[in-house]
Amino acid sequence: MLADVALFSPGNIALRAIGRLVSEAESVEDVGLFEAAAVLANGLRSLFNRPDAIKIVERTDGTDRPYWRQVLAYCAAGNLESVLDEYLHHLLQDLRNGPVTGDVLSDLAWNAASALSLRTSSQRALNASDLNGSLSFVPRFALRYGGRRAAGEDARQPEVRQAFNSPFWPFVLASTSVGQEGVDFHWWCHAVFHWNTPANPVDFEQREGRVDRYRGHAIRKNIAARHGASVLARGDGGNPWNHLYEAARDYEGQYGGFTPCWVYPGPAKIERHVAPILLSSDAARYARIKKDVALYRLTFGQPRQEDLLELLRRRQDVNPGTLRSLRIDLAP
Repeated sequence: MLADVALFSPGNIALRAIGRLVSEAESVEDVGLFEAAAVLANGLRSLFNRPDAIKIVERTDGTDRPYWRQVLAYCAAGNLESVLDEYLHHLLQDLRNGPVTGDVLSDLAWNAASALSLRTSSQRALNASDLNGSLSFVPRFALRYGGRRAAGEDARQPEVRQAFNSPFWPFVLASTSVGQEGVDFHWWCHAVFHWNTPANPVDFEQREGRVDRYRGHAIRKNIAARHGASVLARGDGGNPWNHLYEAARDYEGQYGGFTPCWVYPGPAKIERHVAPILLSSDAARYARIKKDVALYRLTFGQPRQEDLLELLRRRQDVNPGTLRSLRIDLAP
């Protein structure tokens, strides 16, 4: 039992994962490591103490042993330590501007803990059975769009986005067109579901560009699939993701500096899911927009881009072979 606590308790896992972020060339006092680990462990504690999480853990475990022992088994089965290794490594890349210090680890731990323990909000809705009354409910992730309380909801938007950009809940994000520009969702997502067919190729590219970015989820899955076993076999106890990116330079001759952080081949791809309404104009629009996106990529960065796009669209002989002959190859 003591071995289970040492290996799989959230506090010990947090301490080991944070400790691996500090390289041999850097020095952080033990008190800094312990304080950062305590903050992260407290965030994990709040997650496992939520009623919905308790029900999931209990049903997954299927035994009548104490809940804390079920949590240990859940952490072991889900390999929480590897999850935190990946999460903290990439969170650190966004926060760090220099060497890893105790303050950097503290900021890192607070950011991760806040994503784990997202606060709820109180909402009221119209009661259809009593138009003079209302229904109150407490969502954790949902945001009210517009209305008198828009300012308060705007303050929660970064918190919800931060939670989605973590390996923990929520796992699905539904958004209006507000989410299609200027925000990143690539950390733990590589699939986009288009609720409607975009009207133009620019919007199409903007939507899918939210999950096709630097060190995105699909890139990391491919790197881990190819080099994960060899990196784990090293057994040196260092930061595994530093070793993975060092190993994933086997395509530099083909892709140059774009690999491994922007391009890395493998089974994981950026997924596009479209559901045009049957017998509607969406199906025809989707067929047209796919062709327009290909032409848009061909004309991207050219002067008078819209005119060139329209000219290519009008030509009847435009096919993949023709496009290849017109393309200027800027590959490294």
